[in-house]
Amino acid sequence: MAIPLSDSHLALRTTLGKLQALSDDAWASAMPLFFYQKYLSGECIIEAGQPVSDLYFLTSGLARFYYLHPNGKEFNKSFATANNVVSSITSLTTGQGSAFYVQALATCECLCLSYKSLLLLAEQHKDWNALTLRLLEQLSIKKEAREADFLLLTATERYEKFLRECAPIVDQIPNYHIASYLGISEVALSRIRNRLKLT
Repeated sequence: MAIPLSDSHLALRTTLGKLQALSDDAWASAMPLFFYQKYLSGECIIEAGQPVSDLYFLTSGLARFYYLHPNGKEFNKSFATANNVVSSITSLTTGQGSAFYVQALATCECLCLSYKSLLLLAEQHKDWNALTLRLLEQLSIKKEAREADFLLLTATERYEKFLRECAPIVDQIPNYHIASYLGISEVALSRIRNRLKLT
C-alpha cells in the first residue's frame, strides 16, 4: 500500500543516513518504491518455507526471528526493533524459501522495499550502492558477534550482554523467549536471574 511522505519516511532517511548519506536525488528516486505494511502482535512478517522478496524497515514495534524444529520446539535467532531491517538475505538472493520465521511480538509498522528495487537503486545511485554494502556489513558483523558469544561466553555472560545491549526492550520480551535466544532452558535462566538478584 503506497503512502505519502510521512514522519516515518523522514525517520527512516535519518536512520539510513547514519550508515550512508543519501542525496536528495537518491532519496527522491526511492520514495515511490516504498510501501507500507502493518503486522499485529502474533502475526508473521516472514514465514519459513516461503520465498522472501522484500526488505522490511521497521519504523515501530518489536519482532523476533526464530527457527522451528520438526518436533515443534522454537529457537530464537534474533530480535528487531524500530530502525532495524527485517528480511532473509539467503532467500532474497537465491529465491529459496526462508529458513526461519519473523513474528511481531508487538504491533510492527514497516516501510518495505522490494529487493529488486534496492538493486535498481544501487545501480542508479552510488549512495544506494554504498548503503547496500553497509547493510550487508552490519549483518555480517552481527552474525560474527552472535557466533563468538556462543563459543566464548558462558550463559550468564550472554545474558548480561543481552541486558546491556537490549535494555530498552528487555521488559517487553517474555523470559522464555530470552532463554531460547540464549540457548538455555527457562529454568536455567531463572537460576541465572536468581544469582544476579534480578527476581
